[in-house]
Amino acid sequence: MIIETPSKVILFGEHAVVYGYRAISMAIDLTSTIEIKETQEDEIILNLNDLNKSLGLNLNEIKNINPNNFGDFKYCLCAIKNTLDYLNIEPKTGFKINISSKIPISCGLGSSASITIGTIKAVSGFYNKELKDDEIAKLGYMVEKEIQGKASITDTSTITYKGILEIKNNKFRKIKGEFEEFLKNCKFLIVYAEKRKKKTAELVNEVAKIENKDEIFKEIDKVIDEALKIKNKEDFGKLMTKNHELLKKLNISTPKLDRIVDIGNRFGFGAKLTGAGGGGCVIILVNEEKEKELLKELNKEDVRIFNCRMMN
Repeated sequence: MIIETPSKVILFGEHAVVYGYRAISMAIDLTSTIEIKETQEDEIILNLNDLNKSLGLNLNEIKNINPNNFGDFKYCLCAIKNTLDYLNIEPKTGFKINISSKIPISCGLGSSASITIGTIKAVSGFYNKELKDDEIAKLGYMVEKEIQGKASITDTSTITYKGILEIKNNKFRKIKGEFEEFLKNCKFLIVYAEKRKKKTAELVNEVAKIENKDEIFKEIDKVIDEALKIKNKEDFGKLMTKNHELLKKLNISTPKLDRIVDIGNRFGFGAKLTGAGGGGCVIILVNEEKEKELLKELNKEDVRIFNCRMMN
């Protein structure tokens, strides 16, 4: 069995969502792939193909391990353990899981959540137990909370339900209709500009100290209101850029992110950082008439570029 799961971007509302305002997230077709197959041995074998790392565990061990002790394998192991517990399964048959991913890690695209959700689907499918999306999202959230200490539903829910989600107060609604159809026809570039210099928790703590943050969050919320009504790329791109300018006031951008955003504004319809900031990624709404010039300018920078569209 092979399971392919998307990653995610925040289109609008980073940091504001921490304070009960809205964020708009979108599943994108930068994917991770989980392959599960039965083996003859009494063990569970995990292969992280991109890192060239492997781990073997006896079937009897999986229920008693602390996943946080297993470094790069922790999300996958926690997902296996929690799924077996939820399904009340004592594993009698060995299996191998091969994991590969196109998603750059630790840059706000939900790479760990993508692997977590894919593993939950693979393990439940391996045992012929069909889980509903609500169950998968809940299990995924539990895994992220167990590994990270605290978690948001944003990544695991967006990756489970796909499409476009509006997140508020750790609850979501799926956005359908004209806005979804509009975004289906948009082409985006994800530009991995630089390694993040700070962890999300550090950035959140720094934003908390900004005195006028609520005024900024209210402006971001107005941007979301406008964005949800828009049906043309030029205006949508301008709102992305407006959101970026507001995020700059929260001191979470960097000179390099700003430079990439500027290129996205000049040769695309608009651009903004996506995620917690402090480095990481920029999302650019592509103007296909200027795409060659856009790529030419971006290739002058030391960046990684990924084409993506909404995944539904």
